[in-house]
Amino acid sequence: MREGEESEFTVLENKKIGKNFYMYRKLTDTKALEVAEYLGIKEATYTKYERGESRITVDLIQKVSEFFKVDPLQLISAQPGNYVEAITGSNNIAIQTNSIYKATDAKQTEVMMKMMETMMQMNEAIKKILEGK
Repeated sequence: MREGEESEFTVLENKKIGKNFYMYRKLTDTKALEVAEYLGIKEATYTKYERGESRITVDLIQKVSEFFKVDPLQLISAQPGNYVEAITGSNNIAIQTNSIYKATDAKQTEVMMKMMETMMQMNEAIKKILEGK
C-alpha cells in the first residue's frame, strides 16, 4: 500500500472482541484452559486475547466461535448493554432489553441466575467494605 492511501480493511477492535470472548466463557462456565486447549495454545496466550493485549485475527474468531458454537459475527458485534448470547449453540438466545432478560431455555435461565447471584454477592461485599467491616 502506498503512503497516504487509506486501507479498505476494517481494523478489529481487540479489546471489545476480547471482552466478548471473556463474556461467552464466563456465561458458559468454561475455564480459559479449556478454550486454550481447543485452540492449541497456552492458557496465558488465550487470556491475553481476552484482555485485548494480543492481535485478534479472523481465524481466531472463527475458532473461538466454533468452540462456543456461536455465529462469529456475535463475537465481533456484541455490545455491552445490548448483549445477545447464543449460549447453547442452538437457535435459542437470551436478549437483554431494558434490563429484562428473556431466556429461551433452561441452560440460559441457569446462567442468568448464576450471574445475578454473583452480582448480589459482589454488592454485599462492597456494602461491607463501605461500612468498614
